[in-house]
Amino acid sequence: MPFEVFRRNQRVLIAVFGIMAMISFVLSDSLPRLLNAGNGGRDQEVAKLYGKSVYRSELNEMARQRSRANQFLNGLMPYMRDQFGSLKDRELVDALILEHEADRLGMTATPAVGREWLKTITQGRMNRELFEMLYSRFSSEISQEQLLTDIANQVRIRKVRGLLGYPMVTPYDVYESYRDQTERVADKIVEVPVENFLTKVGEPSDAEIKTLYDQYKDVLPDPSRETPGFKVPRQVQVEFLSLDGNAKARGYRDKLTDAELQTYYENHKTEFKVPSELPDDLFADGASLTPPVLQPFSEVKGFLAPRLADEKAQTEINETFNRIRDEVLIPFADEYLSALDDQEDAKKQGAKTEIKLPAPLDLKAVAQKEGVNYEITPLLSRDEAERYGQISTAEVGTTRLSGGRKFSEEFTDPKISLYEPVELTDILGTRFLARKVKDEAPRVPPLDEVKSDVILAWKQSKARPLAEKAAEALAAQIKEKGGKIAEDKVDGYRVISIPPITRTQMGGMPSSPFEPTPQVETTIPEVPLAGDAFRDAYFGVKPGETDVAPNLPKTVYYVVALDRREPANFTQLYDPIKGEEFRFKMLTTEEAGRRQDDNWMAWLRKQAGLPADWVPADEAKKDLAANG
Repeated sequence: MPFEVFRRNQRVLIAVFGIMAMISFVLSDSLPRLLNAGNGGRDQEVAKLYGKSVYRSELNEMARQRSRANQFLNGLMPYMRDQFGSLKDRELVDALILEHEADRLGMTATPAVGREWLKTITQGRMNRELFEMLYSRFSSEISQEQLLTDIANQVRIRKVRGLLGYPMVTPYDVYESYRDQTERVADKIVEVPVENFLTKVGEPSDAEIKTLYDQYKDVLPDPSRETPGFKVPRQVQVEFLSLDGNAKARGYRDKLTDAELQTYYENHKTEFKVPSELPDDLFADGASLTPPVLQPFSEVKGFLAPRLADEKAQTEINETFNRIRDEVLIPFADEYLSALDDQEDAKKQGAKTEIKLPAPLDLKAVAQKEGVNYEITPLLSRDEAERYGQISTAEVGTTRLSGGRKFSEEFTDPKISLYEPVELTDILGTRFLARKVKDEAPRVPPLDEVKSDVILAWKQSKARPLAEKAAEALAAQIKEKGGKIAEDKVDGYRVISIPPITRTQMGGMPSSPFEPTPQVETTIPEVPLAGDAFRDAYFGVKPGETDVAPNLPKTVYYVVALDRREPANFTQLYDPIKGEEFRFKMLTTEEAGRRQDDNWMAWLRKQAGLPADWVPADEAKKDLAANG
């Protein structure tokens, strides 16, 4: 959108930028002073630590210091990026808290400390030549002594963060972690839905309805929470065009000729060099003496066809989407934004003439003309957008795994204007050209609009104890029969047979290549929103016993009975050849350390006067704007 705004107002903006450049030149010496804390309130307060205000300028200084220290270390060890942490506001505020704790403990940050630390981590290999080579990246931004001081300060901050040392991990902790990933449990569970008891609780009075509405009218709904929320979240409507890149590539691949592939090979043959142990410049000024050895066309032909076909498909999609964007979407977005500007100007001048916004062109007709797919969504909350069809997995960008924002994050951002064209791509190669056509801000609905939801929430709260009591009676009945469930239904309630699963499994990405892959909880089939209470019951139920546990929102109570357990093999963990003791010890230590570190930082935040789960105001506002 900034580029569209610039295009529409380029003459005015160029003049403004020129004036701003002159002003910034004149004020370049005084601007830093204007941003210092306590200067007439110009500097924004970010937080209060130890009873004193922390200003944006202090956070900026910590960010500059951390950035320099990270940059130096990234040059020294490029395989381990940003070891001192990120530049997010929360981490920078934490850094100020840790710095305060380091001062209290008498830990100094001097050039000598920084110099000694660099020698230690390089095992004595840090010398003047290496330091000056890395320092040269900073030009004359800071002195060498200041850079060493920055590094020393970040080192002591990191040391305070890890002051508690390695957590104590027992052999039993390691075995528990191993068991959670290897012991498989199959249970049979009986569903006792709360909705079955709604007719047994009567109707709420008008006063009860009003009380419940007032209590939760400004709370957003959360499907994982027991309590209701009646506030309507931000909702957006998006219309989009799509083209299947893979399908187009397959169509091109079937039509490629050997001549086309041969020409493509000739234009890209340097990419098919056979790796050599010798450097390309083995002989100075004699590259012709060691010509590269290339893979012949016959060996790479099978690889060339899908690559060339994909390039042709992407070129066609780019041409189609660029034509629609440049000839249809951007001109209308410009017209719409100009009308908004005119409306705003008219309001400021008190004009009585109403300026109408232009009606959007029929994008469906454009799609039919261009031979692309068209779809328009209903109004979607962020949660709904995260689950809305194929486009929900797409990321902003024109290539697979581009790293851009996901569909839901992009279009529920209130900063994204209506009718601004955005391109996205999913992992399967489908390309999307989308625009937001409606954006309704979060709102508190009147009681009449959500009265049925309020009544349902009241009935659910009264029906839960009845459902729980019925489940407990059923559990006792099953236990009396030996704790086994053989039927498909018990007293009319559905029985679900869960196949053998482990409590946890490997998943996600480690934060560095030297750390173990983290564990994630295994999804339990047919039990959406299974919380800790249900998981404890599922994996902990003993033979002949039963247990009762609800899902997170307590909309269903489950009677849990063991079907079979496939125990973890204790000897396999410690097998001298194939044992996994080392891996699970690393994994257990890493997770225990993360918990210890989080608890330590939470305690330090409380000491500084912040809530343990403090979130910067701008992040909180961003979440509020997106969700309500």
